Amino acid sequence: MSGTGSRAEAGATLIEMLVVVGILGLVTGLVFPAWISPLRRVQLYEARSALIAHLRTARADSVRGGDSVTLELSDDGRAYGWEQSRAVLPAGVGIEGEPRAITFFADGSSSGGALRLKDAHRALTIDIDPASGLTEAPPG
Repeated sequence: MSGTGSRAEAGATLIEMLVVVGILGLVTGLVFPAWISPLRRVQLYEARSALIAHLRTARADSVRGGDSVTLELSDDGRAYGWEQSRAVLPAGVGIEGEPRAITFFADGSSSGGALRLKDAHRALTIDIDPASGLTEAPPG
């Protein structure tokens, strides 16, 4: 209270609160979409890293076991795998390849081919060398 006995204003009015909430909503609406694109790009690159790791594991299994291992793509393009391992891709990421299966042989070689991971905006290719069975992922 002041010395004259009148009360000083305490707090904020409803209109002031609504203005603040509106400004926060506007800022959120402008900033949030800018965060989505990098997150989706990260999902695609993580899916590529996981696929390369699975390809190397399939090759190692074939060499270690002395038998061929075939990594196959699912018909819907959302998953891939072989007998011991299956992987499902993150939402929004698909896989395609020619051929739809890569076979690794006991000597480390493979049937070769190219696999392509894609989302709505970009695609990343992974090449499998037939002679060595090794993977190569061009920068993307």
